[in-house]
Amino acid sequence: MPCERKPMRYGHSEGHTEVCFDDTGRYIVTCGNDGDVRIWESLDDDDPKFITVGEKAYSLALKKGKLVTASSNNTVQIHTFPDGEPDGILTRFTTNATHVTFNSSGSRVAAGSSDFMVKVVEVSDSSQQKTLRGHEAPVLSVSFDPTDEFLASASCDGSVVVWNIEEQTPAISWPLLQKTSDVSNAKSLCRLAFQPAAGKLLAVPVETRVHLYERRSWEHVGTLSDELLTQPINVVAWSPCGRFLAAGSVGGSLAVWDASSKLCLERQKHEKGFTVCSLAWHPSGTQIAYTDTEGCLGLTEKGQMEVNARHKQK
Repeated sequence: MPCERKPMRYGHSEGHTEVCFDDTGRYIVTCGNDGDVRIWESLDDDDPKFITVGEKAYSLALKKGKLVTASSNNTVQIHTFPDGEPDGILTRFTTNATHVTFNSSGSRVAAGSSDFMVKVVEVSDSSQQKTLRGHEAPVLSVSFDPTDEFLASASCDGSVVVWNIEEQTPAISWPLLQKTSDVSNAKSLCRLAFQPAAGKLLAVPVETRVHLYERRSWEHVGTLSDELLTQPINVVAWSPCGRFLAAGSVGGSLAVWDASSKLCLERQKHEKGFTVCSLAWHPSGTQIAYTDTEGCLGLTEKGQMEVNARHKQK
């Protein structure tokens, strides 16, 4: 039985758009090229609250009442949530930050930027920062290991690097991506992700497949693919339980796998074929929100996930 997909909603002006849920799952939160963060009570919300964070908003992350955004003024800002009150600047770069993310406890934020740097910042004291240097082109994405020991990053220089955060040195580096000089020219945003909870796996989108690497040994232990995925995968996102992995691609394909069996349980196509540039699971694991490069927001209901998994394993 296929997942229910609701009609998409216009959220932001044309361009890169991101989405996340708050910790309770009550709100869907998006940001986009218009510089606004929108707070939706549901996909049917005709008057979402909005916060203007800059001329453009490139990325956002939300955890424990703190909203962090990367905007066009080359800063990573923090606001209270859901009130939207400014709460200071976490860090600055010499050019725009491209991706921000929280660690699992909400105590740290990682940010990658177009000036090739990755920073890890303590939320309670922004003067406590670690800078990870080694990329030779803009950073595409960052992801914390759930134990806070490692941070993974992907770059336009073609590399995916896993850093030891405390030592500020690479634990391993793989030449996996096509090289380019700028995020806007990259074939994929390569939004990689560590598996939550135990964090045994790191999922990295590489062309039309997802590579799975085992934490600490860093061995390539599996590949996820599907015939629907004929264009590069842009973004991957783990379900809160860590069992399922969702992917969105250039050209608008969506797929969900059971990571242990490597079975593709769901596959869908964007209703207009636009590129999917962000994915987020509802905390309950029953919905996936996604956004596209035209500024629109979509939602799929995942209530059949466990049923499909059991059926396909028989």
